[in-house]
Amino acid sequence: MKSIKAICFLLFITQLKAQVGIGTTSVEPNAQLELTGNTQGLLIPRLVLTDTSNPSPLTNHVKGMIIYNTSNNGVSTNRVVEGLYYNDGSRWVLFVPNFIKIGDLKHSFATADHNGWYLLDGRPISTLSETAQANAMTFGLTLNLINASNRFLKVKNGSETLGSLAGNNTFTLDQSNLPNVNFLGTTSSNGSHAHNVDSYMGFQSIGLLSTGILTLFSIEQVAKDQTNTTSSTTQSSGSHAHDITVNSGGLGVPVPRVPSFMSTNIFIYLGK
Repeated sequence: MKSIKAICFLLFITQLKAQVGIGTTSVEPNAQLELTGNTQGLLIPRLVLTDTSNPSPLTNHVKGMIIYNTSNNGVSTNRVVEGLYYNDGSRWVLFVPNFIKIGDLKHSFATADHNGWYLLDGRPISTLSETAQANAMTFGLTLNLINASNRFLKVKNGSETLGSLAGNNTFTLDQSNLPNVNFLGTTSSNGSHAHNVDSYMGFQSIGLLSTGILTLFSIEQVAKDQTNTTSSTTQSSGSHAHDITVNSGGLGVPVPRVPSFMSTNIFIYLGK
């Protein structure tokens, strides 16, 4: 009788090691532990975490560990909030609905890589984790991450390549960019006027010398003719135009075209 009890006990222990059912005698074949109940649930350990990178109160990170955090601690990307966490072997990760896909982009105030999100800062792909490298290459990123610093996001057109960089934050106007209009105007009026010209009229009586008659009058007249001038007016040239050149005074400084903005960092999700 005692041997029968011992055998039954050993069979029970063997069964217990293989599968455990609580609240049920029909354990799911693929489950190591199955809990069944209508009025009670599973209560996992409630711990106080300090931040996502610190295993405390555990002595080290244990991949697959699940706890409920009851505190709000840490700063920036290492901050923990109250909720259900699992440990991935190197940090605590908050359980959230996983709608994130490889290649997703996001704006953030975070300054460093976190939870599979990588800062688009132009660094070599070789510096990423093996998983991130493999996922990056599926998007054609074989050498470097895109450097998204000081850039806006736009939807690509039909001929552009995903991730291509183009555009400029300034532009410069040239003459063809100016409006095609005629500017009309008139000069200020100075009234009716003429321009005086001094003309030298000397040697008008030089013909007196050809007669061979030299008189005191003729000598005096020749002397006067050498020094007399007369005042005349210019002749009208009719309707005409004058070409003028007026400098704009500009320096050709490029015009900024960056609208008001808020600075953030851009991250791409490449997995862990």
